[in-house]
Amino acid sequence: MTKRNIYINAPLTRRVLSYFIDWYLGALCAAFPIAVVSQKLYGTMLKQNLLKIQQPYGFIAGIIGVIFALFYYIYIPFFVYKGQTVGKRICKVKIIQNNNQEVSLKSLVLRQALGMIVIEGIFVSASALWHQLVSLCIHVNIVSMMMYVGFVVGGISTLMIIFTKEHRAIHDYIGNTKVVSV
Repeated sequence: MTKRNIYINAPLTRRVLSYFIDWYLGALCAAFPIAVVSQKLYGTMLKQNLLKIQQPYGFIAGIIGVIFALFYYIYIPFFVYKGQTVGKRICKVKIIQNNNQEVSLKSLVLRQALGMIVIEGIFVSASALWHQLVSLCIHVNIVSMMMYVGFVVGGISTLMIIFTKEHRAIHDYIGNTKVVSV
């Protein structure tokens, strides 16, 4: 007979606090390469809009920014703090599989990259980079439109966390995960 861990869903307050910590730290990671390129090109780190940075430098900085964000949101919770970003570790919550097993790399990629960055698209700053990169590729500015879509999808996801029995967001369903107390 195998031993199964019993977990309790993370309290909303700790989940929200961990989100704000992760939002800030993830934004720093994503913005760092863009700030470096901006500083080199314009003498200031304040030019952060990829659409207004000389190309191909803006595109390259955006790709590196997304990679840095993925490092924070996927590499750290898989290889450094199993199931935890820095914010989740501070708040004593973690991401696990919905079946109470440790989170897999596939689930983290689905949850964090596809669910949070691409589909929900408003809760992490890497989403803005994603929208700007797509705009650069298709030569149509979709940033504002995607921001509004992200607000709607993100709002629905937030309501799911608050009002559903399982307290799982859209990104949790995509990654087959849940957030629990540790």
